[in-house]
Amino acid sequence: MKHYRYLTMCMCLAAAVFPFAAAGGTPELNRAFIDTAKRVKPSVVNIVIYQTSTKDGERVYAKTGYGSGTIITEDGFMVTNCHVARKGDFYQVIMHDGTECEAEPFSDGAYYIADQKTDIALMKIGPLPHAKFQPVSFGDSSRLEEGEWVLAIGNPYGLSQSISSGIVSSKGRTDIGFADIEDFIQTDVPINPGNSGGPLVNLSGELVGINTAIRTVTGGYQGISFAIPSNTVKMISYELMRFGKIRRGWLGFLIREKKILAKGEKTLIEVISVIKDSPAQTAGIQRGDIIKEIDGKRISTLGELVSVVGNYPVGTKLRVAISRDGRLFEYQLLMREKSEPAASPLDSRSLFSLYGIEIDEDARPGSVVISYLSPMGAGYQYGLVRGDIIISLNGEPVRSRGEFLDVFRKNKSRIARLEISRDSRTYTIGFASEAE
Repeated sequence: MKHYRYLTMCMCLAAAVFPFAAAGGTPELNRAFIDTAKRVKPSVVNIVIYQTSTKDGERVYAKTGYGSGTIITEDGFMVTNCHVARKGDFYQVIMHDGTECEAEPFSDGAYYIADQKTDIALMKIGPLPHAKFQPVSFGDSSRLEEGEWVLAIGNPYGLSQSISSGIVSSKGRTDIGFADIEDFIQTDVPINPGNSGGPLVNLSGELVGINTAIRTVTGGYQGISFAIPSNTVKMISYELMRFGKIRRGWLGFLIREKKILAKGEKTLIEVISVIKDSPAQTAGIQRGDIIKEIDGKRISTLGELVSVVGNYPVGTKLRVAISRDGRLFEYQLLMREKSEPAASPLDSRSLFSLYGIEIDEDARPGSVVISYLSPMGAGYQYGLVRGDIIISLNGEPVRSRGEFLDVFRKNKSRIARLEISRDSRTYTIGFASEAE
């Protein structure tokens, strides 16, 4: 069984492993490491996390953990991980020079705003007299190469401003199980609990990722760590600053990786569903199309598609090249913000909170499709797959999104029985939500 841990949740001490070349490499390499560390450290803060309560009329502070933050603006905005911020309700911030302050609450009183789907949170450093915040320089994570040297700076186990190094092991890692939307950089940089939210930088001192998690069977570092790419961090954090939420771009088609073994293993990205009234349907994308390129960038894995599409804001026109019946076609798709359904006592938001699924109407008449699955949701755990066509819910046929929600609202229990169609076969999957 694979075991993954967020860095703030690991409790077992792991031995630090330092790459040989970093310790005994050439003077030029040593100098590059030293200069990079000096350049980046002023942009890194340590976060001490507290949970507060009231006792005998006084506020009591209980320390619940540590984290790291990366300064991104001159007025003190910083990014960290959502799983760091949500562990408390009060935050002490320690600057690189030891200066201490508190996180500054936003206008609604909350200390952070976050995008849980990417595990990114935005916080603001409280006012400091005469303070000049030094933001990190953003690098282009799409240009990061496997084998490239990178450094991590953070607050492991409360050991402030700790530096570790390693190389990029892989890019575009998905299906890791840390976040709903995944496109991770994998490294062998030693990181531990408290490193979450800290920067991963190249030897030019540019931010290429935010350290987020490790894979482990012991609870501590074992040579595999993951970071959110800086291009994703930049887009998400600036959306949060500007709008207070993520206006997630939507194209309206669902895809899967398809393995072709005829002439060596080859992966194709196949469209398995086109959502009704979506940009994809408007442009002419069809079920069965093979995605070849998006905006001139070749697409051969789900991770590559997520990375490319995720870096464009709402309103962008994307050129999508596809293969259909041996012929090549190119379409222009307008990235659109997906409209939220009107709230009701039991609507699709409750559907997501209970079962971790979202539904839409397929472009084919009378078809309801599972358009999104959370890896942490009951639907995913019990075997549902994005693109499944829903035939019935609890024995009642459903032919539209509205019909599905009507049946869902009548269901007083947390048990769901879905009859679905997948690859021309019919399955019945029953599951229960553990959500309260």
